[in-house]
Amino acid sequence: MAETDEDREKTWYGVGAATLSVIAGLGHLYVGVSRGYWFIVCGVAMIIIGEFYWHVATWIYIQFAIFAAFDAFSFAKRGRGLF
Repeated sequence: MAETDEDREKTWYGVGAATLSVIAGLGHLYVGVSRGYWFIVCGVAMIIIGEFYWHVATWIYIQFAIFAAFDAFSFAKRGRGLF
């Protein structure tokens, strides 16, 4: 089955959103999903907690950023997120 230009464009749009999710939430804002603000707030809180209080939170943030990347890619590609 041949991939159409629209499918390829959605894929690259999703790759861009996933790349921006290195900072959790930016990919969602790039796609236009308002839940990105919550992702940013939670991500910044985890970075602050990980830096000053509980270093395990830094590892939790990395997992959170990976989840945010998959979720942003899903929004760009399918129009809905993982949850």
